[in-house]
Amino acid sequence: MIRKRTYPLAYKHGSSAFSEIFDVHEEWQRIKGEHPLSLKGIDVGDLLFFDTETTGLSSGAGTSIFLMGYSRIKEDRVEVVQHFMPGPESEASFFHGFLTDFEKDNQLVSYNGKAFDWPHVKSRHAFVRNEVPNLPLFGHFDLLHAARRLWKNELPSCRLSIVEEEKLSVKRVNETPGSLAPILYFEYLNHQDPEELEGIVKHHEWDVLSLIVLFTQISKRLLHMEPGLSHGEEHLQMGRWFEQAKNHDHAFVHYKEALKTKEQEASVKLGHLYKKQKDLQNAKRYYEESIKFNDETRAMREAYEELAKLTEHVEKDYQKALYYTARAIEVEKRVARMLRTAKPKIDTLVKRKTRLETKLDKRSGFRD
Repeated sequence: MIRKRTYPLAYKHGSSAFSEIFDVHEEWQRIKGEHPLSLKGIDVGDLLFFDTETTGLSSGAGTSIFLMGYSRIKEDRVEVVQHFMPGPESEASFFHGFLTDFEKDNQLVSYNGKAFDWPHVKSRHAFVRNEVPNLPLFGHFDLLHAARRLWKNELPSCRLSIVEEEKLSVKRVNETPGSLAPILYFEYLNHQDPEELEGIVKHHEWDVLSLIVLFTQISKRLLHMEPGLSHGEEHLQMGRWFEQAKNHDHAFVHYKEALKTKEQEASVKLGHLYKKQKDLQNAKRYYEESIKFNDETRAMREAYEELAKLTEHVEKDYQKALYYTARAIEVEKRVARMLRTAKPKIDTLVKRKTRLETKLDKRSGFRD
């Protein structure tokens, strides 16, 4: 059984129209460098915003998928395609209909799909693999990982419903929660009344539509398409993400935006980036900026340690390096007490302190 529904591209789901994904796609084509969410070389129409509903949360053989589908961009509209399994005896035809709906260039976009949905698909496919096509090899964008990077320190949870409300202005009214999916499906199997499934089918449709808007909004933040859209913490996390992807140009952009509200941590991150680029003068400048703040944090500890390295190995100023090392040890001990850490991370700092004291002793002896 297949249910299809279409929406115009101008339709607004929360704060965004579906058509905005084209602006995002165009911007991804222009940027230099790599990123895990980049759409460079990927057609918008190849994105399948995918989700499943199952009879349980475990990945064991007793858990079945009874609803799976996606939304996708089709020329001048958004199409939602939902494949429904009317009973366990229909699993082969259910999978056959789903798997014949794909093309080789399709890419999945999911929310926790890498850890939950697609492993379930693989597990259930194994039972019917002799009767249905092979599973396609997809590229896969999992937006849960992106949401956690940006908002894990801000939101009470990164559940899709919370992200929708807080970041997409999507309000679900009189909505059937996904946790009721197994109960409603078993009720349907007992009574064969399709109306009992209406709520969960709508819930699934809502999920796959929200993924379009979520991909758009996260990309807009990453690509800095709307100045003022993101706050300091988001810029800091996006800078880290670009830095890990070795895309330093965009990391610089976000760290410098983060300076406006997350000064100390962003200063340290900029120091690290300049150090990687062998620009030691700017690296030192940002490390020195970061230690001017009153907040004693792990970022300040990092800055003191990096200044100790620069003054020891580059400037050969062992006295100043010893001072920075001692300050790094003090800050680390205070942070460890504040965080109730069993043991402060000072072993390498103590070794550095001992080595510097030895160097100073030798220099003093030589002068005598």
